[in-house]
Amino acid sequence: MQRLKREKFGRLSTEKTMLSLVENTLRRRKEEVLRMPQVENIRDLYENEGLSLREIARRTRKDFRTVQKYAYQDNWNPPVKLKTGPEAFPVMGEYIPIVNEWLEQDEREPRKQRHTVKRIYHRLRDEHGYQGSYGSVKRYVAIKKEEMKKYRESFLPLAHPPGHAQVDFGKFKYYDALGFDHEGHALIVSFPYSNTGWMQVFPSENQECLLTGMKRIFYHIGGVPIRVRCDNMTTAVAQVLEGAERVISDGFYRFMLHHRMGADFCTPAKGNEKGNVENKVGYTRRNMLVPVPTITDFEEFNGELLRLCDEDHEREHYERGLLIRELWEEEQRHLLALPQYEYEVFRYESLAVNKTGFITVDTTKYGLSPELHGKTVQVKIHFDKIEVFYDHQLLKTFRRSYEKNGEDCDWKDYLPALVRKPGATEHTRFFGQMPKLWQEYLKSVKGKERKSALLLLSEIVGDGNEALCDDALELAGEYGKLDNDNIRQCYLLISRPENHPHPLKLAAEPPPLNYRPDLTVYDGLTGGVAK
Repeated sequence: MQRLKREKFGRLSTEKTMLSLVENTLRRRKEEVLRMPQVENIRDLYENEGLSLREIARRTRKDFRTVQKYAYQDNWNPPVKLKTGPEAFPVMGEYIPIVNEWLEQDEREPRKQRHTVKRIYHRLRDEHGYQGSYGSVKRYVAIKKEEMKKYRESFLPLAHPPGHAQVDFGKFKYYDALGFDHEGHALIVSFPYSNTGWMQVFPSENQECLLTGMKRIFYHIGGVPIRVRCDNMTTAVAQVLEGAERVISDGFYRFMLHHRMGADFCTPAKGNEKGNVENKVGYTRRNMLVPVPTITDFEEFNGELLRLCDEDHEREHYERGLLIRELWEEEQRHLLALPQYEYEVFRYESLAVNKTGFITVDTTKYGLSPELHGKTVQVKIHFDKIEVFYDHQLLKTFRRSYEKNGEDCDWKDYLPALVRKPGATEHTRFFGQMPKLWQEYLKSVKGKERKSALLLLSEIVGDGNEALCDDALELAGEYGKLDNDNIRQCYLLISRPENHPHPLKLAAEPPPLNYRPDLTVYDGLTGGVAK
């Protein structure tokens, strides 16, 4: 028993010793920097009270080596700032601009894809013939990174640091293809440092429009702003707290994290805090949306807007005497790199189908099928389209409507329900969407005949031949009999011509028959001689 106790005590003692060694090693590696009052206290205990270094370390709860450093230090001159120029690193010399370019480029890239010191050393050696030591590269990179850190921080007090953007919406009027006027929403992303700006227009200011517009501009300019400033729009801010504190909406927060950018939000009712973009909204509206535009395709129109914005940067900056384009070329180097994976902008919802086969997104109803009554579908809501999924399969895609209390349904989705209730056909809200000739034909038939007609119409639509619906009816009318069997045959004739043989092509004159029958055969049959 005593032997076991001694062995156990010995193991514990060894483990404690090992742990102590590890702790001391870690402590030595991490040199603590003290504030001046703490240093003064250590000096007083050592110089005036004559305490030992270990006693001072115990009282102050500081590492022994830290206490020793400050107790023994005699030279209190401020440290000389190390230079990063070629004169301070003669071995690096001509290679310093190369390293600087790599490090500056790294500022735009994700952390996982930045140069390590070892990678810089290997590239200098293999690509540029560097003959110096690894240690020289390591020392230079460490000092340069510290210098770059202080440089970044020095921009913080400035009103318009390079690479920082402002975001805002502005309203405008536009016409559709039919000449009806609508209220549009112009998204502006401006860069105050260079006074550049880009515009994208949308039918709303919802989050899908906001993030889609920002993403398009980021990809157009080839980078992401370091920070963006905007007001407290509900698409970005879920709740305004005291001071600068904000609860950021989930979608906007995900967008920020994906693109590695920061965001600042204006003080409520303080639009002047983003004065550059406020002015840019008015400028672009006056110069690019006058006269009132006609927009039939937002994609096409927005592509043209990006081109016009690029052209606008060929003018002189309002106070710096340089072209805006030249200032932008300088500012562009400060942008963050685009993300490795493109961010898909959409809102995801699970919705129940009502008894009439509709789901509601915002205030618009979208028709699916009464057969899905009571089922739950998954909906991906983009700024311009709505994708409906059921049982992990894409069920239907709608063009997103921004009409208040609007309705979008397709008569073809309701044909199965009409087959079961044919008598209600002309009373449905989508009856007017059906092909014109079929509307008249369905009105003219009743009962089983109407049901058969609806089944035939479902067959034609199911084959993907909606365009042939009226053609089949017209052809049947030409043949003189308008009934379901005749309509079906006419449909098959025009939809599947390969199943019908081509008519025989006969010669103009039939070939002569060189055949002379032998009539004596009949004589044998009658037992006599033919006369």
